Amino acid sequence: MTEAFLYYLWKYQLFTQPLICTNGEEIQIVKTGSINTDSGPDFFNSRLKIGNTEWVGNVEMHLRASDWYHHHHEKDAAYNNTILHVVYHSDKKAFTQDGQELRCLELAGKFNQDSLEKYEYLLHNKNWIPCQNNIGDVKNFEWKNWMERLMVERLEKKAAFVDELLLHTKNDWEKAFFVSIAGYFGQKINKLPFQILARSIDPKILAKHRDQFFQIEAILFGQAGMLDEDVSGDYHKKLQAEYEFLSQKYKLVPMPYHLWKYMRLRPAAFPDIRIAQLAQLIAKRDFLFSSILEISQLSQLEELFLTQASEFWDTHYRFDVSSKKRVKKLGQSSRYGIIINAVVPFLFVYGKHKAQPEYVDRALDLLGQIPAENNSISKQFQSWGKKAANALESQAMIQLKQNYCDYKKCLDCAVGLTLLR
Repeated sequence: MTEAFLYYLWKYQLFTQPLICTNGEEIQIVKTGSINTDSGPDFFNSRLKIGNTEWVGNVEMHLRASDWYHHHHEKDAAYNNTILHVVYHSDKKAFTQDGQELRCLELAGKFNQDSLEKYEYLLHNKNWIPCQNNIGDVKNFEWKNWMERLMVERLEKKAAFVDELLLHTKNDWEKAFFVSIAGYFGQKINKLPFQILARSIDPKILAKHRDQFFQIEAILFGQAGMLDEDVSGDYHKKLQAEYEFLSQKYKLVPMPYHLWKYMRLRPAAFPDIRIAQLAQLIAKRDFLFSSILEISQLSQLEELFLTQASEFWDTHYRFDVSSKKRVKKLGQSSRYGIIINAVVPFLFVYGKHKAQPEYVDRALDLLGQIPAENNSISKQFQSWGKKAANALESQAMIQLKQNYCDYKKCLDCAVGLTLLR
């Protein structure tokens, strides 16, 4: 038994009627109130009829009535407006800081014991997710609705990162988007170095050189610190000379080269290759985010992000590391990853900031069009009877596993509530 289970019983009124206070007065619930996630009473603005009097105030819950004193509520004026003490066991009378005796409702024996046994099983089993043996029983309609709600919740969480970027760039959407999208070119291992690289360059400078692709490469590789090394080869020397001129013109300061990581990376994901691919993306459009706002079809976004490194990189993975001839294109899974993790959150936040819900809808619609990600979490859910239909659902599954299942928050989960009922 936990206090969270008492909240569940109270919120959904899952107890036998009539409800009788320990002093013999009957209770009628007009309104359960709003659950409080901060300090203070557990439910605010409850409306109850106790005996012949209607009360409006707060409800506090404990496993034992004596916990009122263990938590020192009798000394806290914030609890003076408590109109009912809901407990599992009533073992002691409770008084508020201003001396009022609290009416008490004892719930032991007043609800279906099967619900408690199901909850205790979910709470204490060691399964990958608490409900894995029963999740397949959840109806498809309920599951789809929960997936959509989780995806919006996940986007709200990602919105915090977008808002932080906007704060640091003084609400420059182009600059913020460039930092975000560059980060996903670096994937997990080089995400931070790519963001540092993007922060060091004003997109307006890159836009000026869109028609001079070699100069865009020189700026990016130079700012990445990759032109400071003494490497043989005409291509590298030409980039060095071009960057020396451009860095003086724009007062550019390169980042430290040692920040780049190569260990445990496939050669195709080396930062040198990714920077070359990013250069071609920049050369395609003057201002990336403005272009994104004009694109509504997934196929158009895929085409935009279908970039490849310049010809030199067909036979190289690094400036001084040659390879068999192979065109270094950005793979489809990487393109989808950029759309999911950079484009969609920015569209979502832009729609919220500008009060234009069509961009929020477009963000969710794009996720619905992208195939489901084949990650470890989506694979596990599939093994228990819930296959992700698209990227919206595979992303929602990540939110579900990491923010609900791992913390046994079954009473906050639509699946858990469905199974308990």
